[in-house]
Amino acid sequence: MSLATSLLTQPSTLYRKDPLFYFKYDSAYLALWIGVVGALLAADVQPMFGAWRVEYLLALPVVLYLHILANVCIHNACHGNFPRVINRVVGELLGVLVLTRYASWEIVHTRHHKYSDDVEKDPHYVIPNFWRFVGMIAVNVEVQLQNMAYDQFGDTPVNRQREKYRSLLSFVTVLPLLAIYYMLLGPGLFFFIFLPVQAIGWVHVAHFNWVTHNALDPSGDYHPVNIDHGVYWIGNRIWFGLYMHGNHHKRANIFNPLKMEQVVAKRRAKAEARKAASSPSP
Repeated sequence: MSLATSLLTQPSTLYRKDPLFYFKYDSAYLALWIGVVGALLAADVQPMFGAWRVEYLLALPVVLYLHILANVCIHNACHGNFPRVINRVVGELLGVLVLTRYASWEIVHTRHHKYSDDVEKDPHYVIPNFWRFVGMIAVNVEVQLQNMAYDQFGDTPVNRQREKYRSLLSFVTVLPLLAIYYMLLGPGLFFFIFLPVQAIGWVHVAHFNWVTHNALDPSGDYHPVNIDHGVYWIGNRIWFGLYMHGNHHKRANIFNPLKMEQVVAKRRAKAEARKAASSPSP
């Protein structure tokens, strides 16, 4: 498969056809990041913003907003909600910014939609305590990546050994990328802006998944729900309907689930117009 064709194909499709997909994918990224580190060292590149200034902290809310927006766009790329020619590219580029390689995000997310709120198979099934949920996700996403491999290629000693190497490679691949950000941003921005935004962004992703699966219901009736009040009302309007998760699980191919009814109505009207135009005249 050519590079151009690969970039038009979602990682989950490539993964189903090739048990070595992750090794090729992560190895390519690892080689790229090591090459960039080497180039930066050879060129003696200095941090882009010079010495740390406390005023830079004023940028923290803006950077955090953009970080969450990047996650929203990656989520939409997973569902093919950008034009087909750019879905994969958008996912890969923004994944670099949020330290989440697009393939892992998209592949795990397909499992979430297939087994939503299944305690055995959902990568982030809901539990009542939020902070325990945050810690659980960090472990369970990796567990479900391994389970996907066993479901797809068989639960054999060889595949289990391969998954151990795949997990190690995935972890190692992010290290030179962190080094790149450190070299480009300098210690001040790296430790006081970049890393805090990454941490808060991760907690936000966890909270979004937690609260929109009805985690606040004391009865434990966990399922995708729409939330559009209070701060969630604001979130829906600055992050394209992020908290209208019930709508999203009904129609994942809509970029902004806040506008699901309008989009569905327009699509239905277009379909009826095409049908009328193609029908023979009496």
